[in-house]
Amino acid sequence: MRIDPRRSVRTWNRTLTVAAAAVMALAGWQNRWISDDGLIAVRTIRQLLAGNGPVFNIGERVEANTSMAWTCLVALVSWVSRGDVAYVSVVLGLVCTVGAVVFAMLGAIALHGGSRPLLPAGVLIVLALPPFWEFATSGLETGLVFAWIGSSWWLLVRAASGGPALPLVVVLGLAPLVRPELALVYPVFFAALLVLRQPGWRGAARWFAISMALPVACQIFRMGYYGLLVPNTALAKEAGESRWARGLLYAGDTLLTYQLIGPLLVVIPLSLWVCRTRRDLILSMAPLTAGALMTVYVLRVGGDFMHGRMMLPVLLLVLLPAMVLPPRAMTGLACATVTLWAVVCAVAFRVPYAQDIGPDGIADERGFYVRWTGDPHPVTAEPYIHARSDPPSLRDATGLHAPGTGLGPVPLRTDQPARLAVAGNVLGSLGASFPLDVLVVDRLGLANALGGHMALACGRRVGHEKPLPVEYIAADYMAPGTSLSDGRFQAEVERITGELDTGRFRDLLDATRAPLTLRRFWDNLVGAPARTAFRFPTGNASCSS
Repeated sequence: MRIDPRRSVRTWNRTLTVAAAAVMALAGWQNRWISDDGLIAVRTIRQLLAGNGPVFNIGERVEANTSMAWTCLVALVSWVSRGDVAYVSVVLGLVCTVGAVVFAMLGAIALHGGSRPLLPAGVLIVLALPPFWEFATSGLETGLVFAWIGSSWWLLVRAASGGPALPLVVVLGLAPLVRPELALVYPVFFAALLVLRQPGWRGAARWFAISMALPVACQIFRMGYYGLLVPNTALAKEAGESRWARGLLYAGDTLLTYQLIGPLLVVIPLSLWVCRTRRDLILSMAPLTAGALMTVYVLRVGGDFMHGRMMLPVLLLVLLPAMVLPPRAMTGLACATVTLWAVVCAVAFRVPYAQDIGPDGIADERGFYVRWTGDPHPVTAEPYIHARSDPPSLRDATGLHAPGTGLGPVPLRTDQPARLAVAGNVLGSLGASFPLDVLVVDRLGLANALGGHMALACGRRVGHEKPLPVEYIAADYMAPGTSLSDGRFQAEVERITGELDTGRFRDLLDATRAPLTLRRFWDNLVGAPARTAFRFPTGNASCSS
């Protein structure tokens, strides 16, 4: 019986894709977990499903989640499945990551020609990196970021080959909703589509309008509902600041830990060298250009405090055209070299931090929380709740408590809808420890309007540089007229209370707490630019708090 060579080639390429997806699924599942930051999103989604809106605390319209698309997706799946929101976010992240690998492979196969057997190259780098295994879940939007990158790439290659362009246009428009910095990838992929399809200015304008319709509508909602141009997390982390030196340390932390420079220099140039046509070159250059822009962004903002996380989308982008390579002497040697590196990386290369947090404030986030909870796979809130020592004693309490600060219990303001307010730094597990009607005050500004607008107080870990002084917490939430034992502290609280009742402070608090009428929505909308730019110095913030 004669064997059809074309069928054999298709079988080989499909087998590569299925094998890559299976490896990622297995590695991701073996490293499944949810991070403390993932639990922040979980509480917001639980509030949304309970009818309280996309907020962290009832009565406070603060956008504590960076990804609007992830919030909506997890909420939808949780509502349909009636499953635990934390567990749903873990499983959904893994599904998105595996899907990203499949889309990335399919796009590269279509680019290099599915009529010949292809060799695994860049995909080996993705599969061998422990951070990809860990952030395949984590409860964060990282898996959705992977899925957006992979699907955009596959749709771009299809559109360049005469396939439908509209699905790509729609998916590209989701970029800022998936993660704000993906807006840097959008114009590169969109420009590649225009160059390859040449729809004319009317066609280009129509595509642009279609892609921007949903993001613009969501931006209007954000400005009117939350009163800001960006998520509150961007303010808390001061994403507009330049921290080039810290960004270089962050990138080096990933590249050097896994000895990535060699494998990248082996496969990325080859992905351009094997291009046969102008179309292939444009397609290959699109993700490389987008990856370069994302690299500049990561370096500028100073990276992140989580080891590897911000570098993973960059690596996936630059490896897209090299996921598989056509069989030639040079590519065969390169794939063999990368295979050897991948085995060593998967077996031996690990984060070198002895105490889970490196000298630059970068953390082995999963390792830290696995040790803290004592659970090798903390995929729900329970291990985090059990690991905390303070919340159980407060669950039936009332008033304002700020453990570790000397404040509390003190009476709450009568206009607060909560019976209990608890302030702390580790927001996700703290929020998971209390019912939704308890006010959880974030001292680091991710879910607190005042804290987000605080000026940077120190240069420690990214996202942990705005420790809101306890005096501001007392002034904001304590019942007026409360007598405190420390006269100097009380005088400072009274001074801040007067400050919060006037000017920009009053506008900020009204934007997030006043009833959401049509007038309030409009005032929030038009005042969003000035409100986003507002910062106030505290002068007494302690970076050790």
